[in-house]
Amino acid sequence: MRLIRKRFYPEEEIDISSDQIIYLDDTVLVTKWLPIKKREDIKWGASCIYFEKGVKISKVYGHDDRLIYTYCDIINTRKDKEKIVTEDLLVDVVVYPDGSYKVMDIDELVVLRRENRISEEIVLDALYKLNFLLNDIYNGFGLDKVEEYLKKKE
Repeated sequence: MRLIRKRFYPEEEIDISSDQIIYLDDTVLVTKWLPIKKREDIKWGASCIYFEKGVKISKVYGHDDRLIYTYCDIINTRKDKEKIVTEDLLVDVVVYPDGSYKVMDIDELVVLRRENRISEEIVLDALYKLNFLLNDIYNGFGLDKVEEYLKKKE
């Protein structure tokens, strides 16, 4: 199974098939991964992609294997028998271990729309999914199941 990450900004498409697939069914993909480029602050991570919800929840760990933060991407996903393509819809939410969080990159969404590099439909889809994610965070962050999947694998 090929795994592809597609981004609008910077515009790129990266094969991330080296990520280890921990679990896959019709609704979710769970992977364990190393950073694409070596980083001083990040040793590894694990992600849970919810195909129908349009959200990717990633746990990011430091070199001491402690959680640094949970990074939440708003996404679209296309899948077939050979590959899964995850398209980053720019808006992100970072949730810190103390429960605080930060919404990021809404400015990128606006700039790319103004430049006609993304459609109004993509903007509306991203904002709708962001609202869904924020409501989940406000109500206990039920989507945060990455570590549960990792424990099942052990």
